[in-house]
Amino acid sequence: MSFIKTPTTGKAYAPGYFLAKDDENCVRETRTILASGGTTAGGGKYVPMGTIYPANNSTAEGILYEDVDVTTGDMPGSVVTKGIVYEDKLPVQLDSDAKTALIAKGFKFITTSPEVTRPKWTNDATLAKITVTSTAGTANGKTHLKVSGYTPTAGESYYYKVGDATTAPSVTYGLPLDNTWSAFTDDTDYTVTDTYKVTVASVDSTGAVVAAGSATATTKKGE
Repeated sequence: MSFIKTPTTGKAYAPGYFLAKDDENCVRETRTILASGGTTAGGGKYVPMGTIYPANNSTAEGILYEDVDVTTGDMPGSVVTKGIVYEDKLPVQLDSDAKTALIAKGFKFITTSPEVTRPKWTNDATLAKITVTSTAGTANGKTHLKVSGYTPTAGESYYYKVGDATTAPSVTYGLPLDNTWSAFTDDTDYTVTDTYKVTVASVDSTGAVVAAGSATATTKKGE
């Protein structure tokens, strides 16, 4: 995985964002990451980068180097077992017992990170375009939504969200959708207020947005 998509924070980070140094001072080993510890977002389930492995207590052995997709069950993941860590870059507060255990294994901790650290990643320019077409539906109050101009790859799923008369819901490439989005079926009628903006987004198998498009709803009115 080239970059981290963190559903719990809504941000995307380079792998090992919490590390002060990712060189000879850092040791990474493969461990089994349990699905039971995952966070659900964007139609998938993840264990976030920076999670203390196997738990944030005296049993701590390391820190998860990157997000691990556990949507389909337990998965292997890269765990930092020795390194220099910016403590304030971890997604949760480090338990004192966990910190003691990790220090005993060779970790060093820096309480506050400098202003410039390992880079965040954003790249909206690579968001593919979906053409969304809205026509009057078959029943009053319905609009018929159809998408074109984009071919999803294997594992992608469509979602949609309704905005208001002036603003279409927005998305960011590489980030997950929140739980206000609903599964979308193409070429189907939906209940949407006339002239309201609708956005359809496609997410990949990790739940990250890869394509999107919007339209103004044309809704069938009573006759």
